[in-house]
Amino acid sequence: MITCLVIDDEPFAVKLLEEYISQVPYLQWVHSCYNAMEALEYLKNNKADLIFLDINMPHLSGMQLATLLPPAQSFIFTTAYSEYAVESYEKNAVDYLLKPITFERFMKAITRVTLNTRHQPPVTDRSTTQQEVALFIKVGKAMVKLAYDEIYYIEGLKDYVIFHTLHEKHVVYKRMKELEETLPGHFSRIHLSYIVNRHHIKRIEDHHAFIGADRIPISEKYREAFLKLVNSRLL
Repeated sequence: MITCLVIDDEPFAVKLLEEYISQVPYLQWVHSCYNAMEALEYLKNNKADLIFLDINMPHLSGMQLATLLPPAQSFIFTTAYSEYAVESYEKNAVDYLLKPITFERFMKAITRVTLNTRHQPPVTDRSTTQQEVALFIKVGKAMVKLAYDEIYYIEGLKDYVIFHTLHEKHVVYKRMKELEETLPGHFSRIHLSYIVNRHHIKRIEDHHAFIGADRIPISEKYREAFLKLVNSRLL
């Protein structure tokens, strides 16, 4: 069971999220707060596995509140303004829901939570760190830990994906769409066949991303969203 806390200054938004939570058997609503200060007071003595956190609130915004939450706390930002998308992932949000929130989009975010082990209470602080920075892949008969920062880009090939790192390639039986939904926010889909780690991009030119010695195409389908992310960090 995943316990859920809703923080939003709009009563209609709160009611909608409470209703969505009630429709999912493995979610449990525990409380709703209508501003950040009320939420901080509640969290002094209570915990929630997952927080739905509105960005635009008076006095203390959701972005500001997020910096005060424990590092292991899972939260999903909600807002009516799409320009906060990039910053939300930089705050390590599990997902970003744009209002008005549909139940289908809500469930997609919840699926990401259930696939992301950060919502599970860690045994130790060391375990939490490992869960947040790495994944495990099957190589032969072994389960190998692969740090997210080691991954330069991911290439799709039918029902398989290829993890490209500095010195190695790992082939794993997995569909690109399934994998895309579980990756951290600094990974971007730029082509039907490619997901890139933006931390390793050296330059972008002529509709290609250059990572190491590789030149990866940016398709028209994903170009606008990807360049919007990049332009938000352009000086």
